[in-house]
Amino acid sequence: MLRWGVSWGGVWSLGIPSLLGTVNGGEDVLAHESTAFDETVQRWMLAHEMPWLGRIFVLITQLGSVVPMCALAVAGAGYLWYRGKRSVAATVLLAPVVAVTVFSVVKRAYARPRPAGLGGIVPSSYAFPSGHATASAAVCVTLAYVFWREGFARRPAAVAFAVLVPLLIGMSRIYLNVHWATDVLGGWAFGAAWAMAWLVLARYFVEKR
Repeated sequence: MLRWGVSWGGVWSLGIPSLLGTVNGGEDVLAHESTAFDETVQRWMLAHEMPWLGRIFVLITQLGSVVPMCALAVAGAGYLWYRGKRSVAATVLLAPVVAVTVFSVVKRAYARPRPAGLGGIVPSSYAFPSGHATASAAVCVTLAYVFWREGFARRPAAVAFAVLVPLLIGMSRIYLNVHWATDVLGGWAFGAAWAMAWLVLARYFVEKR
């Protein structure tokens, strides 16, 4: 069973700012108040393109897409199931699945066009929020927290995993010019907020068993 009692305030301290960031970012996008910021970041990225770095970010963005992230969640859940943590395994598995489903609906609601990255070849989907950023944040934050709480990972390693993996994946989307900066910021916020919300629900479920 998850040892929820220790540092449970950490879930709220990350979840509430993430939720507020999601709401504020969404409002800015709807009101077109993020355009100047997005274009400034885009110009800076395009002015500092390097072929070798581009190849690295292409690899990162491929490994960090929604399908590999969901596969990572399945692998993490499988390991927890193998170790006898069946209720926790369900938590790890369902968090990203629901997050990806919800962000797909949000994308259609905003219907924000993408920048014309990768030579104008981009997926035929809308921009806000970034699916890569959302899925990576939801999966990595959930896995990091659960594996830390269960004693399968040390705190520094869990924090590094939860922060660095989504950071690199999100940065790859901006660098490759297939997402605006606020798409990625919104995806990170939404993914982290959902992970925290799901852990709150999971706490109730696990403690009732």
